[in-house]
Amino acid sequence: MPREDDRHAGWLELFYDLLFVALVAQLAHPLAEHPSWTAGLAMLLLFLPAWWVWTGSTLYLNVAGEGGAGRRLSVLTQMAALLVMAGAATKAAHGDPALYAAGYAAGRIMLLVVGALKRPGPRAGAAMWPRAASAVLWIVSIPVPPPLTYVLWLAGLVVEIVPWFRARSGARLERQGLLEGQLAVGHLVERFGLFIIIVLGEGIAQIVVAISSADASTIAVVTGLAGFLVLAALWWLYFDFGSAVAEAAVSARRDAAFRLTIYLFVVGHFLPVAALMALAAGLGSLVTAAAEGQPSGDALRLCCLALAVFFLNNALLGTRTIGYRPTRILGWLLPNLAVLTVAAVFSGHLVPAAALALIALSIAIEPISARWRTPSAQQEA
Repeated sequence: MPREDDRHAGWLELFYDLLFVALVAQLAHPLAEHPSWTAGLAMLLLFLPAWWVWTGSTLYLNVAGEGGAGRRLSVLTQMAALLVMAGAATKAAHGDPALYAAGYAAGRIMLLVVGALKRPGPRAGAAMWPRAASAVLWIVSIPVPPPLTYVLWLAGLVVEIVPWFRARSGARLERQGLLEGQLAVGHLVERFGLFIIIVLGEGIAQIVVAISSADASTIAVVTGLAGFLVLAALWWLYFDFGSAVAEAAVSARRDAAFRLTIYLFVVGHFLPVAALMALAAGLGSLVTAAAEGQPSGDALRLCCLALAVFFLNNALLGTRTIGYRPTRILGWLLPNLAVLTVAAVFSGHLVPAAALALIALSIAIEPISARWRTPSAQQEA
């Protein structure tokens, strides 16, 4: 497959993403119903294996392309396993994770079978053993009650992920391609940007459902619009700054493509995506609470915490991976954290719509001011 950077996501990848639209919705709903620490941690734990599945498939298709009936059948069988995981996500969030574990284990086994058929020999076996060991641990976890279930999950993920992260040559095609700089940068950035769109879309869906459930009352509509302003500001911030900077960094440093892909995308996007899922749940819960005249402190604190995680993660990437000066990062980070802290501390006394509008304004200041500072460059771009 050609390595042109203008390559776009194919129809198979977009079809594949539909499973994650459903999965994200199922993971966010329990948190929207009960915005709490335990629900948030459960969502994070359930999302981790799903994220690994999605990033693995995305990197593989980036390096190998969609062509070939065998490759398409492999992706479609993975979608079947993801369908089971999506259907079992709510049940897992409520303390019964057996079917969710079975779905993940089935997906790993399908990849092992496909890999054995395509690449027989000891070199392929060396690359497949971590996935096989992970599948065994996930199968063992099915009859085991929580919290031991989750210990086995994490052990399986560690066994599978750590060897892949080690920057050595190997039989795994996607890893080898990244080590050699054989990736379509534009396609990679587009794929991760599409996942950001999925979680932002879940935020819009949560707001719309909450407004509809409240019979489109005035307070629900006003609060929902304020929540939409937060999502719109985040969209602007991510695609004008995060996405564009990541693309420029990987394009300019092809010799470090493996490291940058790991830090900026596979690891670097996990917490921001999870934070946006939590924000989506918080916005839905906040609109509902405002419409029903119920206390909204927990939901607003959830939104503030999710946004703080989003900003802190991006600040760390900016300083450690991109190389920005700390003063450049702190200029936008500290004001946003201050606004979020105030909103969280006084969450029980603030009007939800006013708090969300203030947060949206704080987020939007940076992208708007950047447009004003460099109008000619933006026009040329």
